[in-house]
Amino acid sequence: SLYVDKTMYIARLLRMGESYYFLSRPRRYGKSLFCSTLQALFEGKRELFEGLYIAEKTDYGFESFPVLHFNFANLSVTTLEEFLRTFSKAVYGESVCLGLSIERSLNPADMLQDILYALGTRAVVIIDEYDAPLVKAITEGKQFISDMRSYFRDFYSRIKNNGRYIRFFFITGVTKYSSLSIFSEMNNLTDISMDPRFASAFGYTEDELLGYFGEVIDEHYEENRDRYGSRDELVERIREYYDGYRFSPDTEITVYNPVSIGRFFNNGCRFDNYWNKTGVSSLAVTLAKRNNLISIVNEMPALHINAFDSFDISEIEEEHTEDDTVLALLYYTGYLTIKEAGRNLIRLGFPNTEVGSSFTLSLSTRYSMSRAMAESISAESYEAAYGGDTKRLMELLNDWYEQCSSQVLSARFEQPYQLMMHMFFISAGCPATVEEGTMLGRIDNSMKAGRNIYLFELKVDESPDKALMQIKEKRYYGKFMPSVKKGYIVHLVGVSFSSKERRIESYREEIISR
Repeated sequence: SLYVDKTMYIARLLRMGESYYFLSRPRRYGKSLFCSTLQALFEGKRELFEGLYIAEKTDYGFESFPVLHFNFANLSVTTLEEFLRTFSKAVYGESVCLGLSIERSLNPADMLQDILYALGTRAVVIIDEYDAPLVKAITEGKQFISDMRSYFRDFYSRIKNNGRYIRFFFITGVTKYSSLSIFSEMNNLTDISMDPRFASAFGYTEDELLGYFGEVIDEHYEENRDRYGSRDELVERIREYYDGYRFSPDTEITVYNPVSIGRFFNNGCRFDNYWNKTGVSSLAVTLAKRNNLISIVNEMPALHINAFDSFDISEIEEEHTEDDTVLALLYYTGYLTIKEAGRNLIRLGFPNTEVGSSFTLSLSTRYSMSRAMAESISAESYEAAYGGDTKRLMELLNDWYEQCSSQVLSARFEQPYQLMMHMFFISAGCPATVEEGTMLGRIDNSMKAGRNIYLFELKVDESPDKALMQIKEKRYYGKFMPSVKKGYIVHLVGVSFSSKERRIESYREEIISR
């Protein structure tokens, strides 16, 4: 087993001097582990921290405090009565763990207050997955969400009003809280979700990846030299596939998803969409389909900074949700991340190939595609692209177009073909761009796969030779010549679509290599 030391961020929290903290991060980012680490720390279990930053590099005294640790993901939402029963049971269970004797009731807030009174000393309260029951209730179409909100609001108000009994409070979940919702009483929360000092507190930085997993990378490279031009190429491919999550507009630090990286190495360095297979939120993708946000596949939508602060998961309705709210939800759930940040606007985009592929495959069902068929085509396309097999790539692309409904593909215009081609590459796990700018124009579609760079010019009912000639005359390949000198292969591909058949009729290719 391997533990990546993040206790320096706990030390940073304690040095800040506040007592109430909130943090949001997507699922599978180590929030629960962080909460368990906080619990062990405040319970004074110094032996568990030997060799770690907070024990070796700080003067923290490991004083022991009673800890109440809740994970709201375990609360049932089958009915309001069952929700209240499991909520009350969770609170009463903490009193039992602390050796207290309080009156059991169906009012979680009252029991929490009784616990704090009975302890006789300041306690630590940790709440993990605060929003899990609300998301579950929304997804399942429950009608009692407003009642749930009331119970949560009362619970949190007791925490605020009994501050003299609380040493430290930490609450976390996927989505950002709103001060106008269930947290209306808690105006003392310090939100560190976008604080640059905690941008790399969850997930692995590249230095951590290379430092902790460097030997595994070396071993895989030595055993597969024929697949990679260099060790750097292997690292670059890992970076493209799993890095890119940026959690603060005030720093450009990005991190790798820890679960994806762990499974990647456990599976012999096999590239796959591990994150999407570990129970990430389907609500965001469902809303994106309904709100027709297909544009996020080929552009970086801009969102005002206020959209993140006003977000309230408890107020979301599947049938009536504004685009900005869906974009914010896609950010919080990890499907989008910060790509560019200005004074008031944040541009969002896919963090990496893994997420882009997973999200695009989910969206493909909007275009009459079978998810299973789309995944099958994408898996084979990945191998063709990385193998430089343009012929097979074009055959698979036609299979992709065959899956689209006739209403999607135009009889006259290139744009629908361009967009579906872009979705095809993204779903296949290949970094791709639409309308990439060059000195003399824009490339319709470009895509990179290992040592292969593909540049596509598209025409409807025109010669593929004409399309290829446009690439050459406008020297779309010019910006990629430095890569050619490093051993990359550039494929210039002119593609002709038939408006009658609504598929690729023919293509022409020329290759530039060292």
